[in-house]
Formats: sequence, structure tokens, C-alpha cells
Amino acid sequence: METNEETASADRCRILEQQLAQLREKNFLLEDELKRTAEAWSRYQLIAEFAHDWEFWLNPKGAFEWISPSSNDLTGFTPEDFMKDPGLFYELILPEDESKVRHFVKEVIGFMQIGQTLEFRILTKTKQLRWCEMNSRAVFDNLGNYLGQRCAIRDVSRLKTALQHIRDIAEQQVWETKAKERYREELAGKDRELVTSLIRLAQKNELEAYLKRNLTLIRNSLSAPMQQKVATLIARIEEHQRMHLFNWEEFKLQFEKVHQGFFSRLKGRYPTLTAKDLRICAYIHLGLSTKELAGLLNITQESAEIGRIRLRKKLGLTHGQNLSSFLQVV
Repeated sequence: METNEETASADRCRILEQQLAQLREKNFLLEDELKRTAEAWSRYQLIAEFAHDWEFWLNPKGAFEWISPSSNDLTGFTPEDFMKDPGLFYELILPEDESKVRHFVKEVIGFMQIGQTLEFRILTKTKQLRWCEMNSRAVFDNLGNYLGQRCAIRDVSRLKTALQHIRDIAEQQVWETKAKERYREELAGKDRELVTSLIRLAQKNELEAYLKRNLTLIRNSLSAPMQQKVATLIARIEEHQRMHLFNWEEFKLQFEKVHQGFFSRLKGRYPTLTAKDLRICAYIHLGLSTKELAGLLNITQESAEIGRIRLRKKLGLTHGQNLSSFLQVV
């Protein structure tokens, strides 16, 4: 028969066995949790180690705590190089950009900048220029303690090159547009010169024709001496006309400089056009009126109008088509 002492001892053994079983279960759960944590940490570390961007961790004092191997891809220097020589990072930065990088790091470490990015240039180990973009994010532990900044530096050299190429193209297009505008202005100026000279010639011809016509009408009603004087005036007018004949070939050469290929295109499309037709086309293209055409061709306005009608037929224009507008796009 068991004594009280033996019974108490057996109860304690059962309790201890239960506690031991509970401890074993907790230990198993803890080992499983540690295993999952280790696996997760391994995965996170693997992702960090193989990040495309150059990743690093700066402690609250601004010193490196960890650097990803991607530093070697961007700079040619390994994480060990940077950890051994803390000043190496700033030695890579172009002198023109170093002060702004130091300022940026100081600001993000001290929470004076949040969510900002910075572009700067570095020279790699092989002295190649690289454009970099840097951004950062604050790091805290589970208790909310500030651990520093997780920074990432991305190589944006290709992007900068592409953007510069786009800017160069845009500037080239602006330059070409301005050049075209200047060219159009020059053409318009030369057109105005041609039109001005033609209008003056038309006015001169019209005045000379008017004087000859009226002097001829009044000559027979005058005395013989006066008739001789009038005849002399008419002869002087005719001599002036012969001495100042309009040089069509010279005008055509100047016209072709401004409106290249105008005559060849017209003649190619409409082979039946005569030299006079082409001359009229050029005058109309310059915007001259029927009256001015008559003055240039030394014909009446009625004859000039008939010439326009015949020209329309040769060009095959319908009733609704404007001759001047048609010749503008030839």
C-alpha cells in the first residue's frame, strides 16, 4: 500500500512529464519559427544581394552598415572596398556634384528630406562617366528605433543620353523651323521685289501707251510745226521703249530662283502651253491683276482677260476653280 509520500512523488512526476512535454512542444514550435525566419532572412538577403540597383544601408551617423554587390556593377568597386575606405564613395563623385551629394545625405539622415531623389555623376574605377539617381527610405526596428537610411543608387546614364538625344532633336527641329521661316521670309521678300518691279514696268508701259495714243489723236489737228514736234515726242517715246525693252529671260531666271521648277512642272503637265502662256502663268502666280497683265504685255485689258480665259481652258480648269489659287500649288 502506497504511502502519502509515494503518492505525492508520483503526482510530481506526472506534472514534470506534462511540463516537459509542453516545453518540447514549445521548443519544436520555436525551432520551426526560427527555421522559417532563417529561410525568410535568406530569401530577403538573396534579393538584396542580387538587386539591380546599388543598395546600401547608412546608420544614423551616415556610415555604411551594409552594401550590396551591385556596387561593383556600377562603380567597379566591391562592397569590401567601400567598407575599408569610407571616403571612397565621395571620391568617385565628380567635384562639381560632391557638395550636393554630401548635403543630400546629411538631410536624409537627419529627416530633413523625405521621398526626394538626387541626380549626380560619378567616374567609375575605369574612369567612365555615369549618371546616377539616388533615393532613400528610413529604416526602423520592431520597437520603432531609428536604424538609419536604406539607399538605392540607379544608373540612369542611358536615360540621360536618350533625353539629351531627344533635346538635341528638338533643338534641331527648332533650328530647322527657324531656318525654314527665314527662307520663307527671304522668298516673300524676293517675291515682293519681283512684283514691285513688274508693277512699275506695267505702269510705265501703260503711261507710254496712253501718251502715244493721245499724241497720235491730236497730231492731225495741229499746225505743221506742232505736228513735227508731236511726231518727235512720239519717236522719243518709241525709242525709249526700244532701249528699255523688258528682259523676260533675265526675269525668268530670277523667278526660277524663288520658285524653282515652276515652268518645268507646268510644261511637263501641260505640254500645249506656249511661252506666252508660261509668262502669263508666272505673272498670275505673283498675284498681278488683269490690268497689270495688260500693261506688261502691251495689250488691252480685254485682250488680257481673253488670254486668261484661253489659259484656263488649256489647264482644264472648271468653272468653280480659281486660276490664281491653282497656280499657287503647281
